[in-house]
Amino acid sequence: MQIRRAEEKDVEFIVDMFSRMYSLNSEFDPLLEIPDDIDERLRKSIIEDLRSENSVVVVAEDEGKVIGAARVRINKRRYYVPEAVALIEEIYVMPAYRREGVGDMLLNYVSQELKKKNVRSITARFPAKNLIAVSFYKKRDFREIHYEFIKKLE
Repeated sequence: MQIRRAEEKDVEFIVDMFSRMYSLNSEFDPLLEIPDDIDERLRKSIIEDLRSENSVVVVAEDEGKVIGAARVRINKRRYYVPEAVALIEEIYVMPAYRREGVGDMLLNYVSQELKKKNVRSITARFPAKNLIAVSFYKKRDFREIHYEFIKKLE
């Protein structure tokens, strides 16, 4: 198994995995409804991020098969230091490969790439009811720093 930077040949595999993730997220809360054109939106943004200096997109590969992926974007904070902070937009591992350390491998690879870009903090955002994600990040020394609330306007 290896982790490597994603390439354009990987886009459809990544779209499939991230689309699965967003579909699952929509089951956590009706306010996380996904649009009908989710695959098209993902495809466009992944291609943009593959070409961007402010993104890191990686895949996990096992015997030539893409089995996981992560995408991280580097953002600038105006009112805090350090100014550059990375946000894990997506991290997904195919169900058959979970609990084998693939998520850790993706996170470690991304972290090393971010350090090369002089980014020293990484954040994650995911649905509050996703207790698997809560557990994953807490076990890796992430901690809560912000809360985000939403209210549907009628």
